[in-house]
Amino acid sequence: MENYDVIVIGGGHAGCEAALASARMKCNTLLLTINLDTIALMPCNPAIGGSGKSQVIAEIDALGGEIAINAEKALTQIRILNTSKGLALRSKRAQCDKKLYSMYMKETLEKQSYLHIFQTIVSHLIIDNNTAIGVVDINGEELYGKTIIVTTGTFLNGRIHVGHISYEAGRSGEISGGGISNQLKDLGFDVKRFNTGTTPRLDRKSVDYSKFEIQEGIKEPINLSFKSERRIFENQLPSYLGWTNEKTMEVTKKYLSYSPSRAGLMVKTGPRTCPSIEEKVVWFPERVRHSFFLEREGFLTDELYAAGLYMSVPPQKQEEIIHTICGFENAKITRPGYAIAYDFVDPKEINETLETKKIKNLFFAGQINGTTGYDEAAAQGIIAGINASLKVNDKEPFVIKRYEAYIGVMLDDLTHKEINEPYRITPSHVEHRLVLREDNADLRLTEKGRKLGLVDDERYRKYEERLNNIEKGKDIIGKTQIYPNRETLTKLQDLNLPSINKPETLKDLLKRQDITYKDLTVLNDELSYLPDDVLEELEIEVKYEGYIKREENEIKEIKKMESFIFPADFSFSSITSLSKTAIQSLEMYKPKSLGEAIKLQGIKPSDVLTLISVIAKNKELN
Repeated sequence: MENYDVIVIGGGHAGCEAALASARMKCNTLLLTINLDTIALMPCNPAIGGSGKSQVIAEIDALGGEIAINAEKALTQIRILNTSKGLALRSKRAQCDKKLYSMYMKETLEKQSYLHIFQTIVSHLIIDNNTAIGVVDINGEELYGKTIIVTTGTFLNGRIHVGHISYEAGRSGEISGGGISNQLKDLGFDVKRFNTGTTPRLDRKSVDYSKFEIQEGIKEPINLSFKSERRIFENQLPSYLGWTNEKTMEVTKKYLSYSPSRAGLMVKTGPRTCPSIEEKVVWFPERVRHSFFLEREGFLTDELYAAGLYMSVPPQKQEEIIHTICGFENAKITRPGYAIAYDFVDPKEINETLETKKIKNLFFAGQINGTTGYDEAAAQGIIAGINASLKVNDKEPFVIKRYEAYIGVMLDDLTHKEINEPYRITPSHVEHRLVLREDNADLRLTEKGRKLGLVDDERYRKYEERLNNIEKGKDIIGKTQIYPNRETLTKLQDLNLPSINKPETLKDLLKRQDITYKDLTVLNDELSYLPDDVLEELEIEVKYEGYIKREENEIKEIKKMESFIFPADFSFSSITSLSKTAIQSLEMYKPKSLGEAIKLQGIKPSDVLTLISVIAKNKELN
């Protein structure tokens, strides 16, 4: 069999983005997966995006990735979250038809030049002189590649747990992966164990929807991908909001001894962001009312996903717990929930390029690095695919800094901080949220994607058109003045907006909280010809101008000072405005530079700003 430039192990969300990235960079790529029919499977919830995650999705898309455009093809519902927090902090969340999502991604892979897909199980890696040069599958076939990307998800020594019963599996109903985990241990990697879980699936015909709060999708023009035009998504499926009650928690407590983690049958380290119902009982003993969402798994299935009701007690006990919930009195379970324990490698074993430190030309992406979620996996996949391709061609690696993207924050956290639970990206991880927004991801990253060869001509043409329209809009609102004449005052009155008593630019008007870009299009015809996404961009930049400039100045200071070397006798404990956790971490590790300091565990954004302020004052004194 022929040699390849890049071999990708695993056909999940990380593997798909990795394989597409390397193939689009014209590297001869081989994607190996256990089952061709489960490529890009969504084994847990049927959704991508959400708070923090939608920013990552937008960044993958801006770089030239596939997840956003693929989700649009399979979309069953789309909503905008955090609307009360203002335009700059909104996040999109899209639900998808799971089967369609997988089918469309498989079709994309099959049509991609330079990419070959092959169904097999990899038994081990071929390592020569601390360099990965290929893989061996269960048939004994040797497949050689210049770089290897491992994206094994939960298949790395995966084990399913339902009550006291457990069995080897990568996911429910699927066999586990090969023996890579043991080989990684033998090679000296720090292999650890996490667990995650999923909810029971329910037959929608057995649910009383009248007892739930309906959640409709957005009915206005919208898009997930910068590649597509905004449009109204027709035929969206509703989801429903429900709540647990005192009886739910009482029955759950009764069966806690059947929980595999409580019984000591598996590691207890799961994601705190989505705890199981068994964990909620223990962690929040005073609470009985926990929210959950019912989401359809696709257009042509009656199965419902109950997001927030993760459980792993025996199926009969799951049904009893479910029946305590209002609206679920007669609910039928089609698939019981379960927990899965799996191996991962401490991500401090990798560089920010996702290449491992111990073995050259070997890259890890996705849950093998201790993360959770489709979005985080896909982001790591595209970065690994890019850097594997660059390595093949002896080019400089591609590294995204934490002040450039949510992806950069995630990679920086993974490679420099202790990961004590499956890592999920949230806005709380990000110091500069107003600069690293979902809406401006293309303005931050599309040029980078173009230089790498991931952004095609048509996509780049749309990007340049959007850039030109933004500049045109800035020029219009900055230069156009309106005067307190009869015509203007009448228009303001018709819009129920305050009057003006002196000439004002459109930009000055837009700074007001009660005026939107739609109001400006009534006052100025030129603006009405600009696309809504451009006008929204202008509104965000104008309304948050002061905050954005402050963050941009902070980033400039970080860039300027991250190479600052601390004197050997520098006392971090003398800086009383630092948090106690930060002082302990700084005194323990004694970082040589600010760049090293801001990566340490326990260093908060406020601590970074404090260090910058102290350094700046010291420079002034010197």
